[in-house]
Amino acid sequence: MINRTDELAWLTSHLSQEQRQLLVLYGRRRVGKTTLVTTALEDVDAMSVYYLCDQRGSRHNAQRFAARCADAFDDVHPAVDDFVEAFQYLTARVDGPCIIALDEFSYLVSDDDTIPSVFQTIVDDVIAETAISLVLCGSSISMMEEGILSYESPLYGRRTGQWKLTPLSFADVRAFFPNTDIQTQIQIYSVLGGVPAYLEQFDTDRGLFENIEEAVLSKGAFLYEEPEFLLRQELREPATYMAILEAIAGGATRVTEIANEIGADASSLSRYLQNLTQLAILEQEHPVTDPDGRGLYRLTDEFLRFWFRYVAPNQGTLEQGRTEPVRAAIAETLPTHTSRTFEAVCQQAVQTAAFPVSCSRVGRWWYSGEEIDVVGLNHHTDTLLLGECKWTSAPVGRAVFDDLTALASSVRWHGDDRNVRYALFSRAGFTDELQTVADERPEVYLYGLTELAALFD
Repeated sequence: MINRTDELAWLTSHLSQEQRQLLVLYGRRRVGKTTLVTTALEDVDAMSVYYLCDQRGSRHNAQRFAARCADAFDDVHPAVDDFVEAFQYLTARVDGPCIIALDEFSYLVSDDDTIPSVFQTIVDDVIAETAISLVLCGSSISMMEEGILSYESPLYGRRTGQWKLTPLSFADVRAFFPNTDIQTQIQIYSVLGGVPAYLEQFDTDRGLFENIEEAVLSKGAFLYEEPEFLLRQELREPATYMAILEAIAGGATRVTEIANEIGADASSLSRYLQNLTQLAILEQEHPVTDPDGRGLYRLTDEFLRFWFRYVAPNQGTLEQGRTEPVRAAIAETLPTHTSRTFEAVCQQAVQTAAFPVSCSRVGRWWYSGEEIDVVGLNHHTDTLLLGECKWTSAPVGRAVFDDLTALASSVRWHGDDRNVRYALFSRAGFTDELQTVADERPEVYLYGLTELAALFD
C-alpha cells in the first residue's frame, strides 16, 4: 500500500470503533479501492469477510456471499435466496465485532434497483443490534452516488462515513520512482498519471522509452488495451466513446470541435459526455475566476490522454508488432505532450504548504484567446497569483514575464483591490536578466526543477 496513508488511517479508524459502521468507498477502476480495503481489514482486530460482487444478479451474489461467510465459520453452506437471508444467517453466527466488505457493490445496484431498499432493511432491522459493520465499495461513481449517497436513496443518512478515492497526486507518484530525477518523474506522470495499477507497470530499472515500449505499446501488455477494456465494461457503444476521447486527446475541447472531429451532430454528444464525466474519465474545466462560466472538456487521467494520443491512432502498426516507429514518434513529440502535464504539476506545487503564496483555489484562466497556465486565488487576503509554465529546452527570459504581467489587467477578479504575485516555472531555468528582475521584485517567484522538487519534498 503506497501513499494512501490518509485514506487508510480514515478507514482503519472507523473500523476500529466499537459502534457499528456503514462506510462507502468509491472511485474509478484501478484506483486502489480493493487494496485499501483488504489492507485495512488486516490492520483491524476484528473478524472480517471480504466479498467481490459480480454481474450475475443479486440472488446469485447473495448465495455466494453466504457461502463465503460459511467458509469463514467453517460451516455448511446455507440455502439463501437474497441478501436479507444471507445477513440473517450471518447474525446468527457472529458474536462480537465483524466487518463485511462488499466490493463492486455498484454491480448489485445496476442490476437490481431494489438493492438500496434491501440493504436499508439489513441495516435497520437485521444487523441493527449487532456489532457488524459494512463497507460498500464501487467503481461506478454514478451508481454509488445515486444509489447510496443521494438524498433519494433509501440508505441516505445511514452511512457513518464516505470517501471518494481519486488518482494519486504528483507528489505521491514520485514515491513510486524515488531514485529518478524530477524531470523524468514528470515525464512518467505525463504517461501514466496517478492510477496505482498503471504506475506499477513500469520497471524502475528501465529507461522511460523502454518502459513505454514494453508496458504500453506492446501487444499483450496490461496497458495496451486497458482503455478499451475500461470502456467496454462500463459503457455501451464503446466505439463512439473511443472516438470522442481520441478527439479530446487530440486537442478538441469544445462540443462543436469534438462533433466536427468525429463527424457527429453536436446536439447528440451531451449523453456521451455526461456518461464519461460520471465515470471520472472526463471533466469540464472552467476558468478559475469564473467557475460557472463555459467550460472546456479535458481527460482527467494522464494515461488515457497519452493512450488516445499515441496508441489509439497507431493500433494498426502496433498490432503488427511494430513498436519502434511509434516509440520514435513519441520520443519526438513527448515534450509537447508533457508541457500540459507540467502545468498540472505546477498547479499542484502552488497548493503545497511550502509555496510562499497561500491560495484557496488554483486552476487555469482563459478569455478571448488569452490564457494563463496557473492562477491562484485567496479571497481572505485579496491575493491573485499569476503563473506561467515552460517545458522548453531554453531558459525562460524577460519576455515571458512581461507577457504575463501584461495579462494581469485582463483577469477580472476583485478589481484593483488586490495583491498580485507572479510565479514562473521552467524546465531549463531562467536567464540572468529575469533572475535579476526576481531579485529586485519580491512579488516575483522563479522555480526551476530543483526548486520545484523542494516544494514537494
